[in-house]
Amino acid sequence: MIDERPVGHLQRRKIEGRVLVPFIAVCRERLGEEITRELVAAFIRQASIEDGAKSAERFGGTMAGLRRIAEEVWGGPGGGIDLQILHESDDRLDFNVTRCGYAQLYREWGLTGLGFQLQCSRDHTMLLGFNDAIELERSQTIMQGAACCDFRFRRKGEDAG
Repeated sequence: MIDERPVGHLQRRKIEGRVLVPFIAVCRERLGEEITRELVAAFIRQASIEDGAKSAERFGGTMAGLRRIAEEVWGGPGGGIDLQILHESDDRLDFNVTRCGYAQLYREWGLTGLGFQLQCSRDHTMLLGFNDAIELERSQTIMQGAACCDFRFRRKGEDAG
């Protein structure tokens, strides 16, 4: 019998990582760093856009939907982050990630640089599937050594004010 229980977001990334990380190592060995980086980027882009579209279907492609994703999928039970909401309106959502289990996971694996590529790089691209009228500005991540990740979602054309 197949277990049909949903898998938490952090657990999903652990499962993906156990497959992707050794596969990426083999690709680097056989194809070289540059081609491997391009292949991983293409995979992450496609997977992120698809995840964004699925999330929009489930939560709605709005700032309120993004907040629910952040709190219920990325955070919450089975998620990997703690976050602090700073501002929310129809045109903006600002929050900081204050704990990142994804960064901890990749640090434990000794793969922080790869963790940024496999996890953090998804955040911008998922918006193409979720709602391409929303953009993300982020200047720092825990994965890259910052104290927090600063997520600033805006409806395109809106000032940060």
